[in-house]
Amino acid sequence: MRIKIITDSSCDLPKHLIEQYDIGVAPLHIYIDGKDYTDGKDITHEEFYEKCRAAESLPKTSQPAPGDVLHIIQESLKEYTHVLSVNLSSALSGTYQTVNMLKESIGDALTVFDSKNGSLGVGMQALKACELVKEELSKSEIIRRLTEYRESLDTLVYLETLENAVKGGRVSKFSYVAASMLNVKAIVYIDKEEGTVKVREKIRGEKKALRYIIDAIKNKDIDFSDRVIGISHAGCIERANEFIEMLKAEVKPKEILLSSMGPVIGTYAAQGAIYVCF
Repeated sequence: MRIKIITDSSCDLPKHLIEQYDIGVAPLHIYIDGKDYTDGKDITHEEFYEKCRAAESLPKTSQPAPGDVLHIIQESLKEYTHVLSVNLSSALSGTYQTVNMLKESIGDALTVFDSKNGSLGVGMQALKACELVKEELSKSEIIRRLTEYRESLDTLVYLETLENAVKGGRVSKFSYVAASMLNVKAIVYIDKEEGTVKVREKIRGEKKALRYIIDAIKNKDIDFSDRVIGISHAGCIERANEFIEMLKAEVKPKEILLSSMGPVIGTYAAQGAIYVCF
């Protein structure tokens, strides 16, 4: 069985890895002040954050068009016998349901996998799927080991600002002002069972907040010398590089995968966020 891996544009994988592993990517859509943009096609990450700063309201995202996903699957099946789609958490988007709906027409040639994560939490699972395919494992064994990998991943996100949470109506303006005055930074995490985002801690100051994440990684009972840590940043490459230097010095992982956080997750995390998957 020849298996093709596809995912969606929330994965935030660098372009060279998408090309290297020949991963199919279905684009989500972003609406900024009423204008529709196709993620990864007609808006760069840099342009997205610039437009967000000027936007009157919080951008909105929508799942890939079923026709776009169907086209990717049909083109893949011309060369491969099976398609495995690794998608953004079903609790965060309807993307998983959209792809799953296509099974009615595609049949057993399509398997849909819920990453229960976002950003590089999706991307790293897609890469793991590619590695498992290269091992020429059976489809059931690939899903079993991919599920184990998903369950082994922890995700913490540093939020520089609650501005987008205010725009989205999830945080009051009073709380936002108070947090800003006190320099309070939120640390959120991905609930691995639900695939939802929850608040982990509220910490005063950037350095203490990033230190909290480093300590959480160090306290995980795992040998990182054979482990990849994924980091995506929301338009804050300098902060990301400083964080990476801390990781290299204190955690010493096998590899650090760095990427820019795209519009899908960036809409909610807001500029300045650091997404860490380990």
